[in-house]
Amino acid sequence: MPTRTVMNADARYTVASASVLALVRFADARGLGTGDLLARAGVSGADLVDVDGRIGQAAYNKLFEALTDRSGDADFGLHFAESSSPDAFHVVGQLAIRAATLGEALDRVARYSRIVHDAGRVEVERSGDTLVVHPGCRGLAHDVPRQVAEYSAASLVVVARRITRAAIAPARVGFRHARPASIGEHRRVFGITPMFGEQETTVVFEAATADIPIAGADPTLSSLLEHLARGLLERLGEDDDLVARVQTEIAKHLERGAPDLDALARRLGMSGRTLQRRLAAFETTFQEVVDSVRRRCAERYIRDARLSLHEIAFLLGFSDPSNFHRAFRRWFGVTPAQLRRGERS
Repeated sequence: MPTRTVMNADARYTVASASVLALVRFADARGLGTGDLLARAGVSGADLVDVDGRIGQAAYNKLFEALTDRSGDADFGLHFAESSSPDAFHVVGQLAIRAATLGEALDRVARYSRIVHDAGRVEVERSGDTLVVHPGCRGLAHDVPRQVAEYSAASLVVVARRITRAAIAPARVGFRHARPASIGEHRRVFGITPMFGEQETTVVFEAATADIPIAGADPTLSSLLEHLARGLLERLGEDDDLVARVQTEIAKHLERGAPDLDALARRLGMSGRTLQRRLAAFETTFQEVVDSVRRRCAERYIRDARLSLHEIAFLLGFSDPSNFHRAFRRWFGVTPAQLRRGERS
């Protein structure tokens, strides 16, 4: 039976049906009633139980917000997170509970997070004595709704406690959204006082937290689950359009001057550091992508006899023509004038 993907016209990204089913079950258990809201989102019962089904991220966000409104619970996302189990995260949750340590579990979540939602990816960053987790999501208008963001961060902590059977408390939690009127439930759930109005939503643990063992570790089952997860990622399609998107943005703004990493990253809905990390996964850097775009454009412009060399330098974002000439010789082994005459090194 083919897998269904339920999306509205504006929903570019999707969520695993298992995650939506977990939300619906939580709401139904509280007597909220979900049938009418699901119907408005174009989601049927069959869609929810389709093991490998996908539902639009925009529809999921709207369903989440509608259920929050219906519940009258200002901390709906936190309370939903407290019900979290690995099953809500498809095969990714199962991979986490079969890891040897919490650090390995988080690495697996980061590697396969697109199976759960492909609007962004969970990222794990080891920095000195801290372990920083970015439960990132591009969301609607580049902002994740408050309840969804709080669920994402809190479910990470709740599941970490469950699979390690340890009273884990993060060292720091930060949210992009503004501080709510009351944060008593935030303190209770996280065990600390979160920060609000941050650049990114992050959950920070002490580095030693990564070494906490997981009782359900199973290397044999892990191998089978990883094979399944890799197959699911292939079906989703690798996130290999990132480099192409960066190249497109660079080309669009090149004549304005040397491309700015942070400005371009903001246009893509992420921070400069996140963009650098994601480009590193493709074994490239921002500067290397800039260089490749300039080289490609230079080869095209040099064939256009109507453009002077000074104009080409300007179009490539070089404020100093001498820098353009040096870059051109590095790319092609000859000067711009020599290449125009058909000379190659």
